[in-house]
Amino acid sequence: MPRKRVNPQEPPRKRNRTGCNKCRSRKVRCDEQKPICGQCSAKGFDCETSIKLKWEQDYTSAGRAFGRAGLWSKRAAEKSDASSPCIHVTEDEVSWIQIPLITSYSFVNATVGNVEQLTTLENLALEATPVLDVVRINDRDDTSSTASLSPWLSARQPAFLPRQHSVPSALPMLPDLPSPMHSNLLSYYLEKICPITVPSSVNKSPFANLILPFSITSSPAVLEALLALAACHRSKKDIAFRATSLRLGDNVLRTLRGRLGTEDPLKVAMDPETLVIMMILCQYEIINECDKRWVVHLKGARDLIRVRRNAQLHLTAGQSSNELVEFSEKYFAFQDVIGRTACGEEPIFGSDFWTSQGEDTDAWLGCSAGLVSILCEITELSRQHRSRPGICLLPDFQYQAASLERRLCSLRQRVFDEEDDLLQLSAELKRLAAELYLHCALNGATPAMPLVIGHIQQILRLVSVLLEHGVLAGLSWPLFVAAVELDPMEDLEWAERQDLPDDVPNYARPFVLYTLDRLGGSNAIANIAKTRSVIERVWLIRSHDEISDSQADGLEKGQNDWERYVAPLCGGLSLA
Repeated sequence: MPRKRVNPQEPPRKRNRTGCNKCRSRKVRCDEQKPICGQCSAKGFDCETSIKLKWEQDYTSAGRAFGRAGLWSKRAAEKSDASSPCIHVTEDEVSWIQIPLITSYSFVNATVGNVEQLTTLENLALEATPVLDVVRINDRDDTSSTASLSPWLSARQPAFLPRQHSVPSALPMLPDLPSPMHSNLLSYYLEKICPITVPSSVNKSPFANLILPFSITSSPAVLEALLALAACHRSKKDIAFRATSLRLGDNVLRTLRGRLGTEDPLKVAMDPETLVIMMILCQYEIINECDKRWVVHLKGARDLIRVRRNAQLHLTAGQSSNELVEFSEKYFAFQDVIGRTACGEEPIFGSDFWTSQGEDTDAWLGCSAGLVSILCEITELSRQHRSRPGICLLPDFQYQAASLERRLCSLRQRVFDEEDDLLQLSAELKRLAAELYLHCALNGATPAMPLVIGHIQQILRLVSVLLEHGVLAGLSWPLFVAAVELDPMEDLEWAERQDLPDDVPNYARPFVLYTLDRLGGSNAIANIAKTRSVIERVWLIRSHDEISDSQADGLEKGQNDWERYVAPLCGGLSLA
């Protein structure tokens, strides 16, 4: 029987567990005054309050009662099996989760500064003004990836890939240069840079069979520009070449300025050397910092090409010079197109550089001219949507988007050499990336849609195959398009673990970081550091919007997913 209270008029005293540590250890009542209770103040003790967590499983495994369990039971001696949280299993029933492979490239850090920048980035995303001044083969029948978002299309048409060939010209012997350093850089350019500018081992790079012979036989200035490019590329891994890169680049600029200041401007414009030097300097800036300086060369080349075409003169240096000029123009126009897919700005070069009927796969482009022509039209239509969001509701806009989608589905990219499977895969990779870009930029696709997920899986599979064969050229843009459209709420498993080597992640985000690390470690002809930086910022903003109401603000203004999350961050980004 419980004891009777001394004074029935007083309220019952209840034990509490919120007293200070000293009062509880002394088993005296604590008045819980702050910052020091009465008992500790009177005795001169340090008054500290803390909470100690106790786990029932620890008590059960030690054979002790947990808390007051069993104390008030009439059958306290009998242990109830139902109350025990300890589950006894045999070793055969235990399965261990595999620890994921974590490497240096796996970390995506978000600092306080990153979070503070989100407000600014949200404002950029909500503005319509420009920010920049400057494997289908196996998965063709996958319903999740072949459905159409366009109201004008109900099904996609199958396409096949016949194959074309170009015979590379023989290279002359390398000249004897006055400096051993220069000879070393020229060998580096030929052996290290030229092979990674094309996805094909069958077709040689135009940087080797066009630019190098021209520099050796006709233009010391172009040769010096190539040496500057080689030094810049090599300085990414060896800082000792940094000073050489800057000195050679400065000499090339000084030579070009001297010609422009002393010679007839039209004569300088008509000289193939001028355009080639500008192309090499543009590539130099892309490798170096990939800021707005390479866009300056792009705009300068546009003006130069315009002068050449307006003059309506023909080159007298022969067919090789004509091919050299055509490649230089194609280089600048392709850089413009691929760059505009990300940022959505006004074109620097028009669509007249590309023929919509071009089905032959170009070794340097890694795709056909017809695909680039379609990309030009997609970027222009996307730019119109960005300036007038309501245009997507017009039948004419929907018809144009559906027409472009139909052309992409039925696009034929011929590769003549049947043994050149890598060039064929590269062309298909870019076609899939173009489809994904079209759906996101024109049809309002979002990362959670099965259509987007299916395309991302196919793109990452092809990237994995090409990477396994040592292909580095042309991977940046497809990888970027897939990476920025990953769903922040789901870690996409793009392949089965057993189908991949141990060091290759089978989840999308780790695989993107793995691929970027491979490209950066192999010194691909691109600025991988800036590409990764933009991808990480897109991931950060998407994750931030999932826990805030910012996403609704953008949707209210009629922005699609690409315009809100990708375009505002891509100023000055080169992905070609």
